[in-house]
Amino acid sequence: MTVKESVNYTLRPIKCDELDAAHRLELACYTPEAAASREAFAFRQKHFPGYFWSAWQGGELIGLCCGVLSSESSCENDAVKSAHSEDIDGKHLVVLSVAVDPDRRLGGVGTALMKALLRQAEFDRLQSVALMCEPHLIAFYEGLGFEYIGVSASQHGGIEWHEMRRVIG
Repeated sequence: MTVKESVNYTLRPIKCDELDAAHRLELACYTPEAAASREAFAFRQKHFPGYFWSAWQGGELIGLCCGVLSSESSCENDAVKSAHSEDIDGKHLVVLSVAVDPDRRLGGVGTALMKALLRQAEFDRLQSVALMCEPHLIAFYEGLGFEYIGVSASQHGGIEWHEMRRVIG
């Protein structure tokens, strides 16, 4: 599925040959300690392609978001971030990366990408979507219907993360 946005960008699932660009964007948005590896992106795209969305403008990748299915309704376990285990029967989506080109933030790209993930989760009749974010993004995710759970036990990448959850069904 491809979604044309009225603000001149296109949303679609990412392709295997675009993962290098995705990883470069990830590194531009996260510290090296917190960024996903290229191998983790390859795993996510291969096993969970419906949950790896990208935003393109003029042939340039300007945003991405991706996650994995899990039997856990929480994402604070640091093992889920390595994302090298397959849980295709999981009933919870754990969002692991949301990255928007720094020059294109606050233009709705992140919202559009998250809505694409949420639509897929609803279509697949998942139970919930969980994620961790930095404090300055809590209000953004609350605006997408996520509930604030609290400070996460995870210290992934040396960052204080806050867990959020949105119940689907």
